[in-house]
Amino acid sequence: MTIAIIIIILSWFFYRRHIPVQGVREIDLQSLTKEDVAIVDTRDFQSSSRNSINQAFCMPLSYLKRHYHEIPEKDVIIVAEDRIEKNLSARILKGRGIQVIGYVLMNNESWLN
Repeated sequence: MTIAIIIIILSWFFYRRHIPVQGVREIDLQSLTKEDVAIVDTRDFQSSSRNSINQAFCMPLSYLKRHYHEIPEKDVIIVAEDRIEKNLSARILKGRGIQVIGYVLMNNESWLN
C-alpha cells in the first residue's frame, strides 16, 4: 500500500513537470501583434532583466499563484527559461482560468531586444 502511494505521488510530480500542457504550442512572437495577447515572462528577475521583452509582464514562476490576477484578461503567451518552467506556469495559469495559447523558450534569442 505504501509503495503504491509513493508511486502515485512520484507519477503526479513527473506529470506536472515533464508532460506538456495540451493546447499550448510554441509561438513565434514576431508573428503576433502586441495588442491581441499578454506576454508573461516567468523567468527569474535576473534572467528577465538581462534580456527584457517590451510590454511583457515580469512575473516569476514563484509569484504566479499570488499575483495571477494582475495579468490582463487576454490570451497569454508564456516566456520561460526551460520546458519545466513552461509546463508549471501553464498549469498554474490554466488552473486559474487564464487562457494560455503558447510559449517561447529563452534559448530562442532571435526575438529578444
